[in-house]
Amino acid sequence: MRRICILLALLLVGYILPAKDFNEKKVVANLAVISDTHVNGYNGVPGYKFRSALIQERGFAARFGGLDGVVVVGDLVDSPAWNAKKYIEINDWKRLYESVFSPLDVPLAYTVGNHDVWKEWTTDTYKEAKQFPRRLGPEFYKAEVGDPTMAEKFECRHYEIGGYHILSVVPDGRNPVVYPEESIRWLDENLKDLTEKDPDKYVIVITHAMIYGTIYGSFLDDVYPKGNGYWSTKVLTETLSKYPQAVVFGGHLHFPLNDPRSVWQGAFTVMGTASTRYMAIDNGGYEEMAGLTVMKDKDEFSQGLLLQFDNKGNMRAVRMDFYNQTTIGKHWVFRRPAEDGAHLRKYDHKRLAAANKAPSLKGLKVKAISGGAVATWPAGTDDEFVHTYYLTVAAGDSTVCTKKILADFYRVPQASQMKKTWRQELKLASGEYTVSLFARDSWDAESNMLTEEVVVL
Repeated sequence: MRRICILLALLLVGYILPAKDFNEKKVVANLAVISDTHVNGYNGVPGYKFRSALIQERGFAARFGGLDGVVVVGDLVDSPAWNAKKYIEINDWKRLYESVFSPLDVPLAYTVGNHDVWKEWTTDTYKEAKQFPRRLGPEFYKAEVGDPTMAEKFECRHYEIGGYHILSVVPDGRNPVVYPEESIRWLDENLKDLTEKDPDKYVIVITHAMIYGTIYGSFLDDVYPKGNGYWSTKVLTETLSKYPQAVVFGGHLHFPLNDPRSVWQGAFTVMGTASTRYMAIDNGGYEEMAGLTVMKDKDEFSQGLLLQFDNKGNMRAVRMDFYNQTTIGKHWVFRRPAEDGAHLRKYDHKRLAAANKAPSLKGLKVKAISGGAVATWPAGTDDEFVHTYYLTVAAGDSTVCTKKILADFYRVPQASQMKKTWRQELKLASGEYTVSLFARDSWDAESNMLTEEVVVL
């Protein structure tokens, strides 16, 4: 009896009950984290997606005490054309923000993207970036707490919103994306100071280029070279790796947050931000593409994050689907920083890939039609979702064609809402063909192979 009483007592004081990863009843800070708003009033493209994102962030955060601030990870505007366009885009961006929030009540933190400056990232970057404070006005910079000299010279900005620190660093070169030595030193010194003062608290780092080799999209330079490192950067990794409390947000690539690879943990944490404006995807040679990295339905898309912290320092990222006006999948949840690095294991890609199960396919049917054939099949099953279908047509030992079909995971907030059946027409000359189908998921696990024979008359 005594042993039972002791056990109950231990349960009551919380020694045996597992700690919660996140307590949504005790949220102390809510930050909207969005990117690539690409407001472009000059070309007549309305900013309704940006405004809608702000409204939806405000509405969701209201359940947890309200929004403390907005973080924009670059490409606020699209094509600034400082010289002749009367700063229309920045003026429009400011007007849209102020139509939802007062910057004095809901402060802004931002970093400069390649579209925000006239010549992308060059030696003139910081001179051109001065147009933002000139146009936005001092009320948009109330959250800044850092050295104004570094902001003036290198766009190194230090913000504090809701009790959390946000550090912004901006490149001064592309192909590859590089940063001044002064900026890297500033980032290192600030991370060191903040984490020594409060080692159990996350520190946010924002920079428009992704950190190479981390989240979905950060490997694009390997398969879509637009120079020597245009899409991501390698030069910040050494500094960031010193600080397990660092949480890095990148933009630039517009990759969908639905994919499980959009969050990464190694020596630090990285999250994607997608885009409020339009979607891009890897250079995979998919069907239904408008360009190498954009789908034909790229504009039917708008995503971002609501980043939350509870009273224990735990963190949660709610993936927001602004286009469908809902949230995406399960929230990403992170325990507060731990000295042994235990908080960095949950979203380790090697661990996730090892635990992943391959997709499964069944039910391929191929029917001859005038001028070719049509293949149909039920959607594959997977522990997350099928990312891509591979449909190959062969005549004897010769491959006639291969169709890479991107699944619709980016179109719907929940994997259960994806299409149930797929159909692909094949233009073929008269003859006998073997049609093969397999699928891969986000971790490159392959399904079983299905084959069907078809005779085209």
